[in-house]
Amino acid sequence: MKLKRIGCALLAMILPLALAMPVNCYAAKSFSDTRGHWAEDYINEAVHDGFAGGYPDGRFLPDKAVTRAEFATMVNKALGNSGTADVTFNDIHEGNWYYNDVSKAVAAAFVAGYSDGSFRPDSPITRQEAAVMLARIVPAGGGNGNLRSYPDYRSIGDWAYDAMEKINGKHYIGAYNDGRMHPLDQLTRAQTAKILCDIIDDETIVTGNTTVKDDGTRLSGKIYANNVTIHKDLGEDDASIDNCVILGNLYVQGGGDDTVTLNSTRVANAIVDKGSDPVRILAKGQTAVAQLSAEESSILQTSSLSGGFLGPGYNNINVKSEAEVVLIGSFPKVSVTGSRANLTLDSGTISDLTILSAGRYSDITVDSGTTIDNVNVNAESYFHGSGTISHMGVNADNVTYETKPKNWTIASSAETPRESGAYYDVAFSPKNNEKNVSLDTRITLTFDSAMEMRDGDSISSSDIEDFITIRKGSSGGPQISFSASINSSRKVITIMPDSHLSANTKYYVTLEGNSIQDDDGDVNDEETVYFTTGDETDTVTTSYSPSNGATGVSVNPSITISFSDDVVRYSNGASISSSDSYLKDCLVFRRNNSDGNTVSYSATISSSKKVITITPAYSLDLNQKYYVAVLSGRLKTADHGVSVPSSSVTWTTGVIAPNVDGLTLTPTTNTITANITSNISGTAYLVALPATAPTINTTQVMNGQNANNVPVASNFRAYGAVTGGVTKAFTLTGLNSGTQYTVYAVINGNGLNSAVKSALTTTTSDTVRLSSLEVLPTVSGVPNPGNQITFNESTLTYNVTLNTGVTMLRINAAGTGNISIDGDTPNQNGASKDIALTGASRTIYVVIDKQNAQGTLYRIDVSRTNNTNISSLTVSADGAALSDAGGRSYMLSTNGSVRIIVSVTAADKFATVLMNGAETVNSGSMTFDLEPSMMDQTYRFYIHSGSDEGAYEITFKRPTPVPRW
Repeated sequence: MKLKRIGCALLAMILPLALAMPVNCYAAKSFSDTRGHWAEDYINEAVHDGFAGGYPDGRFLPDKAVTRAEFATMVNKALGNSGTADVTFNDIHEGNWYYNDVSKAVAAAFVAGYSDGSFRPDSPITRQEAAVMLARIVPAGGGNGNLRSYPDYRSIGDWAYDAMEKINGKHYIGAYNDGRMHPLDQLTRAQTAKILCDIIDDETIVTGNTTVKDDGTRLSGKIYANNVTIHKDLGEDDASIDNCVILGNLYVQGGGDDTVTLNSTRVANAIVDKGSDPVRILAKGQTAVAQLSAEESSILQTSSLSGGFLGPGYNNINVKSEAEVVLIGSFPKVSVTGSRANLTLDSGTISDLTILSAGRYSDITVDSGTTIDNVNVNAESYFHGSGTISHMGVNADNVTYETKPKNWTIASSAETPRESGAYYDVAFSPKNNEKNVSLDTRITLTFDSAMEMRDGDSISSSDIEDFITIRKGSSGGPQISFSASINSSRKVITIMPDSHLSANTKYYVTLEGNSIQDDDGDVNDEETVYFTTGDETDTVTTSYSPSNGATGVSVNPSITISFSDDVVRYSNGASISSSDSYLKDCLVFRRNNSDGNTVSYSATISSSKKVITITPAYSLDLNQKYYVAVLSGRLKTADHGVSVPSSSVTWTTGVIAPNVDGLTLTPTTNTITANITSNISGTAYLVALPATAPTINTTQVMNGQNANNVPVASNFRAYGAVTGGVTKAFTLTGLNSGTQYTVYAVINGNGLNSAVKSALTTTTSDTVRLSSLEVLPTVSGVPNPGNQITFNESTLTYNVTLNTGVTMLRINAAGTGNISIDGDTPNQNGASKDIALTGASRTIYVVIDKQNAQGTLYRIDVSRTNNTNISSLTVSADGAALSDAGGRSYMLSTNGSVRIIVSVTAADKFATVLMNGAETVNSGSMTFDLEPSMMDQTYRFYIHSGSDEGAYEITFKRPTPVPRW
């Protein structure tokens, strides 16, 4: 943890914001308008950490409102998230300075637009809008605030209430000194700096990519600014993510049917891409997955969700082509975005289901006891099961159902859905009488239930030509040879003609009757469809980066191969995942040409299945030609089965200019540790100069000189070898404490020098503490009955309990430095203040500060509660014993005349005791002679604690005579 310098400005901040106290702060730069500002230390830390900056005129404008675009930018820089996404807001364009940061914020799913499709980037952000964004970037764990304790809580929007309560409970946004939240006020630059500094200090932020491979791995209590991968090496084992935020992508490539648990975790984007048995992903508690893409087999389940803003579960699920997805629980929005998907609602509800036009030939099963509130069907698809569909919007032909929806709306251009038979239903593609079909089309038969051979055996690829025929010209024309396959669910048969079909020709596809059956033993009828070809084949284009003939390519290049359509396996049309070894079987990466030595690499494919990325296993050689190719007969398009032709490019690497990619500084009292990252291997040179010294150039940095070409002391400079992409630490020693320094860095490599990169920091200082601290209450008009704390200079927080009758405290503090009590003007070496007490509690801050030293903040928490109990009661009487008569009454039996002494001590040391008309503090006593004639009388005394009174009584009785026999 970095240690902040605490001064009187810090205390001034507490009063207007009533927020959590700072832990760390740097003095990074002095702005003309921040000195003495309550947020000065936070502003300096924000500038030092790189997520805020000043204006060219030397001002920071701390009280200026932050716009929505500026707030998103500051959050991105503070967290270090780097993923981007398409921006669809109608008022955000690529030329805007904030376009890239809005893109990052969209990818991280912490921003949203307005109902009119705008983002309003230049509008000031309100405190409640900021709370909503912040609630999406910090873990859900931690207490909720009690917004009803603020007088203006009703002005908080319903849409922001849960988020505001969470962020208030985590102490990132609190009340002003008037006790109000002001949710509609504009957030200022100073307040933003304070909030983000607190988040950086209080939360654990992981900026790199994280991979989970081991059984039982548990990620907990962290913000993952970028990607998390549940790796395929996890196999069928378990992993859990508790109380985390993932602002990048969550890739699920491993796990079994009882595996990946998301507990009170927010995920911006999840991609389920496990290629074998399904993986189950369970969402619990305050879990929110903004978007999930199901690309393979998966089971998505919700359990014990908190609901609302914080715990909706899966906000939006996209089911891709041929994915097989089972849903268990409650799901607000599901979209089928790819063809031939299989979606089953096993239990629970879907609020809104959409079958997009690209989701044609998909099977939707609504099991018994489940409900879909509304479904919009925009492509041929098939609904099964006895569950309830409350409303169906029909915008496509060839929609079938097993259980009729309760009501529907049918577009004028669409056919009325039809009830599927009691047995199987089959859909052909191309459809019956379809025209202008591609010459290289593939033919599919999609059944609404799993199918098997008539004798009960499984259908194999070699069986298909026994019951399906393709004929040219007429139903009795010549047969067309083909290869075929059936998918793992036994519902889809895919047929690939051995050669391109003839142009402008009619073809007939026949499924012979009584040849196959469903699981219930219902056999098929004979069915024939026909279609007519056009005069063209589909085409697919392939493009490369680096492009063919490129020169000067980086030795650490990003190599991509992009296709005009999504691609699948050529052999069976199966989807390809990044973890699929088949991906590398489609590619060639060699030195020089197709006969050169193979280059080791890894490959991934995008979720759209249109882009393959190749990453070399090591840095390539300089000035070397490389060959990248896609092999023929390995890939085809998903929609029409068009073969991806072979193609290749060659390009040449070149000399890379050195660059200082990163320079971060960590100061201590007399040292600065400089972490430097270079883009290439070479030699790093560093020089430290006082911040007021003139700037130096590349040559002076490498020679270890100042601006006058005079060599600096050896401990103020450093140099050494660095490796490209690897951060290395250098230590500069013997520096002055509490002093600002600029560190300059240069990289030399490939015969070139980098531009100078510099960073500013301040060495830390000694800590100044109080030598004494007194808390002296005034009781019953009597001041200073004794110090209420045991002071230790290293103890920073004290608790004092008083009753409501104590209305004044005197605070005395002493030490070598400037001392301020409760926000007063500092006094040198000592301060004293009388503080009036009202209400149930009060917090008092005492700050000691000193030039070139680390300040210290002391906190005194005063609670006020009344207590009329007694801690001790003694009665002295000859031969008498006191007995408890219950409650606050006591009884004493005695004979004859006796002297009575009653002594009492109150539990509250500041309470007053009233006995025989005399009132004393904390304890009292009364003495009297008890005569026989005074028996059976009651004597009373009272305890006064603040405004409360406790009455006590003692009754003296003569013992009952014992009879003589």
